[in-house]
Amino acid sequence: MKVNYKLLDLYCALGEFICKSENINGVDIQSFLGIPYGKSERFGMPEMIEIYQRIPVNFGTGMRFPQNDVPPILNLFLKNPMMRKEILTNKDKTDENAFILNVWTSGTENKKPVLVFIHGGGFTYGSGTTPLYNGKYLAAKGVVVVTINYRLCEPGFIPVMVGGKLSVNRGFFDQQCALKWIRKNIGFFGGDAENITLMGQSAGGLSASMHMMSEESSKYFDKLIVCSAGVNECMTLEYAENIADSFLKQNRMSEPKELLMLSWKKLIRLKMPLELLSTPVIDGIFIKDDARHIMEKGGFSSKPVMLGTTGDELKMIDNKSWYKGLGIITEEENFKGKCLREYGSEGVRLAKELRKQYKSLTEIQFKMMELPFHVTALRELKLYSAKAPCYGYRMNFIPNAWNGLRGSYHCAELPFIFGTIQDMDYKVTSENLQQMEIMQNDWIAFMKNGIIPGHDFFGNNGKIMLYENTGANLIDFPQREIIESLQGTGIFSKIQKSFMRGRDNNFVA
Repeated sequence: MKVNYKLLDLYCALGEFICKSENINGVDIQSFLGIPYGKSERFGMPEMIEIYQRIPVNFGTGMRFPQNDVPPILNLFLKNPMMRKEILTNKDKTDENAFILNVWTSGTENKKPVLVFIHGGGFTYGSGTTPLYNGKYLAAKGVVVVTINYRLCEPGFIPVMVGGKLSVNRGFFDQQCALKWIRKNIGFFGGDAENITLMGQSAGGLSASMHMMSEESSKYFDKLIVCSAGVNECMTLEYAENIADSFLKQNRMSEPKELLMLSWKKLIRLKMPLELLSTPVIDGIFIKDDARHIMEKGGFSSKPVMLGTTGDELKMIDNKSWYKGLGIITEEENFKGKCLREYGSEGVRLAKELRKQYKSLTEIQFKMMELPFHVTALRELKLYSAKAPCYGYRMNFIPNAWNGLRGSYHCAELPFIFGTIQDMDYKVTSENLQQMEIMQNDWIAFMKNGIIPGHDFFGNNGKIMLYENTGANLIDFPQREIIESLQGTGIFSKIQKSFMRGRDNNFVA
């Protein structure tokens, strides 16, 4: 594969860019890595860059915000797909000012649909140049792909007092700033500024959902794709102020200015509950009410939506070394007692229902912990469908990592969608390549027109797309009856909180 690096003059107000040019499946693709979209002080709000002083404009390399690296050696023992090198960012340059985005395009002329992707990683790791999200293959199929960086860990999401004022939602404001830049400037890269699909997975999916509920953010995209996530509970400003105070005390600090004096390496190692990172603050600016209330009231703009989950969301952490921290019971005689203690009689009833489909005791418990993903998807399919065209999906295609050991794990749809399954460090099967074409055809159609030929909207008949074997068929939402019968009992919230505690115990982001 021939790859050339050169300066490309876009003949526009932005300036000159470092461009990598390569031929993908007979199509010339240009990638523009490391384009600064904004700037900010450590705990300040981002400001979008309007005029560029530097030549060239972009850095031409992968960049990431400070984050704690996962030792790759762990993957040899845990076989966690989230720790594979395709999803890690070790080759990126780490910088506290990595307010950058990346663009892949098949040419700067014409107007092509745009995909903006917000990466996941539990708000603690990741970047837009993670190999898994390389946009070259989608660009070769006529989509302009943009990936963005945003502040992670404490710098991005922990409430802090700055100059006597409470600073919150910084990571979400970073994303919003990037969206604004893209709406304004993507035309210079061959993108249609009036046809932008926002997509996020996991923490990125939560983020994308929040932008749908934000009056300001929703101005900057036209369609939404959410993978394995949804809107989350929000905290009030008063509660956020208490968090800011307790965060300092927990780390033996007395004043917020001490945070400014720390190196970024020390800053991101401070103690914090990971759950706080995924809890937006009702600040009256980014979000004006609890996001769940906004959704329930239909207080969001009417845009085409697609959302769904994978069939084995938590299979990547099905490892005996994590059982204790996750509270997994391995002895049958102790299982019923655990269900009663943690989830009440509803837990026993749910376990009984799951036994009809799953025989292994550990598998039943993992499927219980996965249910909040599916519960969220079902709830939001109903709410979006009441106002806008909405598709649902369940992803059961299995990448051939460790001969399919982890099933259709959390984020397994991404290598199929981006086409990067072709670059994975394992043998890709012919079936995987066929599955990739099926998903890409459907999802690109949605990005182009908001319509997927051959599939109905969820609101028409309550059916979703099942990606399984080598097909995409319409099915009833799996386990819908038991989910709906248990809604309102609080069991799914209990299960989710139990998992979050276990995740924190095992440092699983």
